Amino acid sequence: MMRRAAACLVLMQGVAAQTVLPPLRAAYGAVPPSPHASLLLPFDARTAVAAFWSGPDFVVVADQPLPALSHLSGDHGLFSSPDVTVLERATVIRLYLPAHPQLSFSRQSDGWILQTDVSGHAGSSSAPSAGSMPIFMPGAVLFPQKQAGRVLMLPDPASGQRLLIAPSLGVTGGVPQGRRAEGYSIRPSLEGLVIAADSPQIALRGTAEGVVLDAVALDPLPVGEKEASSAPAPASVAAHGADWVWLGFGSVGGGQKASSRQPSRLDSAQTAFAAGQPWQALRVLDRTPASEAPATSTSTSTSTSTSTSTSTSTATRNDTAQIAGTFLHAAASLLAGHTGQAQDLNGARFGDAPATRVWRGLYLMQTGQNSQTASTLLAAGFAQMQAYPAAVRALMVPQAATYVARFGDAASAALLDPLPDESAYDLARALLQARAGQAETARVALENLTASSSAQTAAYARAALVGLMLEKDMISPATAAEAYGKLLENEGQPAALPSGPKATIRLGQAHAFALAEQPQAALAVLDKVLAGPDVPEDVLSSAYLAILRGLVFPETVRGAPAGGAALAAPLSAAERIGLIAAHLPHVEDGPAKAKLLAGYGRLLLAGGRLDAAVAAFGQAALLQDNPVAKADAEDLLAQAALQAHRLDVAQRALDRARHPGLPEDLATQCAYDAARLAVALGDPDKALSLLERDETDAGLELRGQVYEAQKRWPEAVLVLGRLAARSVPEDGVLTEPQQALVSRLATDAAAAQDSATLLRLKGWLAGRTLGAERDERFAMQIRSIKPLSPAH
Repeated sequence: MMRRAAACLVLMQGVAAQTVLPPLRAAYGAVPPSPHASLLLPFDARTAVAAFWSGPDFVVVADQPLPALSHLSGDHGLFSSPDVTVLERATVIRLYLPAHPQLSFSRQSDGWILQTDVSGHAGSSSAPSAGSMPIFMPGAVLFPQKQAGRVLMLPDPASGQRLLIAPSLGVTGGVPQGRRAEGYSIRPSLEGLVIAADSPQIALRGTAEGVVLDAVALDPLPVGEKEASSAPAPASVAAHGADWVWLGFGSVGGGQKASSRQPSRLDSAQTAFAAGQPWQALRVLDRTPASEAPATSTSTSTSTSTSTSTSTSTATRNDTAQIAGTFLHAAASLLAGHTGQAQDLNGARFGDAPATRVWRGLYLMQTGQNSQTASTLLAAGFAQMQAYPAAVRALMVPQAATYVARFGDAASAALLDPLPDESAYDLARALLQARAGQAETARVALENLTASSSAQTAAYARAALVGLMLEKDMISPATAAEAYGKLLENEGQPAALPSGPKATIRLGQAHAFALAEQPQAALAVLDKVLAGPDVPEDVLSSAYLAILRGLVFPETVRGAPAGGAALAAPLSAAERIGLIAAHLPHVEDGPAKAKLLAGYGRLLLAGGRLDAAVAAFGQAALLQDNPVAKADAEDLLAQAALQAHRLDVAQRALDRARHPGLPEDLATQCAYDAARLAVALGDPDKALSLLERDETDAGLELRGQVYEAQKRWPEAVLVLGRLAARSVPEDGVLTEPQQALVSRLATDAAAAQDSATLLRLKGWLAGRTLGAERDERFAMQIRSIKPLSPAH
């Protein structure tokens, strides 16, 4: 009861520290009741959803790619034109509802149903439970969303702001009233949790206890609550942290053993762990009943107050032992290589507490998760790990140092200095020297390490040496790829090539093949690599991105220097498209992928693959967080949709492309595409009004097309005549486009019975050809002229 009261007090303090945002209705204002409308979203029970407002759009996000919804349609009312974008790991549905009607979002047996709420009470069919209230913990905020789906990160469609979205598998009622705190805000939602991250530090992750929000940085924002306790901390906790007590570093021999009793199994496990034997600690703990707690004193007292005190003390010891046992089991599992049993290190209890956060970094490292998060946590806790007993330190700190040296940013790498003067840190030291520009020093150090008695260290050093020589242009990309291949063969080595160095070597070889303009070979190598400690998931994604970027934008690839292996035969457009399509799922969604998708869409459009181009441009526009780049992708989407005769898609894309700060060339292109859409929709007058002051070549060309479509021949002659006057030379051979323009102008002039223009064209050509067929047609047009005077 006392702990529950203390937790409630912390919660109220945390809530009071936040700024309350308006609820849904107050934020968007009351609107007149709308006719009833509904839209069924056929999500199965395994698909989690979030639903919220973004500017004029109501957005529903599902945590699964659902291609079957690409052609979703609603009734003829408010929901008649849903805009569906299918991503690799999510599906986003947008409904343009600028009036912000009151909506309800509820779970049905065949999916979720969105409908206008005539009662005026926006929300889900079930009110949020008390368990969904945020719980403020040391360094984090826990949202107890027990049925949370996959956490997603997407740009806000309206603003481009980074949104962290935790969809829900079941009905939670969403968040009717948002809150703002330092670095982030909780958005109002009808379902799921939506966090708008103002700071790049803010992160969101799913755990067994719910969704956890924290800040990941060397100097993180004050998310959650500071650790506080009314009871004085033990000396070991005051000097170090709770990790020392839980891991058994608090006293000689480990554990918190009292002199009046025999060591418990927890004590024995702690002793084994502190001696650098995590596998032995696991054996002890796995034999310990879950209910076992350290022995307590058997003395009794007739005093009620003494009895109460003893009961409270016993409960506290039991609780402490259970926490210690849980943490020790997870830590021992991690160091023993059983990462599946170490998930508690990434959970709500231990993942963000200052004393145990470094262990979350170790867990993320070992499971191949985001390298920037892992390296930041490891660097921030590097001094903490160095204070551990030598036997434990040897199991974790050298590999953590090497990891940070490889993947950490400059600030994280700087926290490793100075590294301990021990041979276990020589590889990390050489990598840091290479990063600092001390290429020759690093090269000599790596060459020395290739003779290490440790097969693993030697293999890592050989891979790093090839990478260093390639980076410093000491060898060509083709030579580097060949060298990596020999390392993979492992000929002449006394032991088999360990899996860690093998993954590192393959990553390097893929990079070398890409630089040597051999993307097929690069992708074939990369396809053999799985995310892990040596190739984290974001590093693997970036490697795929770099290779695909070379296929989409070939001019960005550095060619192989002279003397390298011969380049592979150039790929056809179809081969390039096939390789890109097969490997795009390996690239993380985000702005970098958005740029890649826009280029890929251009390839598809040029190849006539209109539906695929529409999908690629739609994904690019949704993933782009830069407003100008987003508008450009929307305009490309409109162009592809126009060619595919999907006029509704083109209209929505052009509506979203409107932006007051667009560059002049993009604004002009959007106007051209809006005019083309107006023509396609049967509104040529609107098209002409959009183009009436446009005297560019493209503007005149398009106006000519509109006049020709309307058979307004005199106006067509005027605009095409101006275009021809600036683009057709008075002498010299005419290019094919110039010949086509003159022939087209002559045809329009003949239809307008404009003899003067035809005669001027005859004099202008002065015997130059338009091509056999066009020359014959032009001659007929000249003969059709009625003489105006004897001179003709």
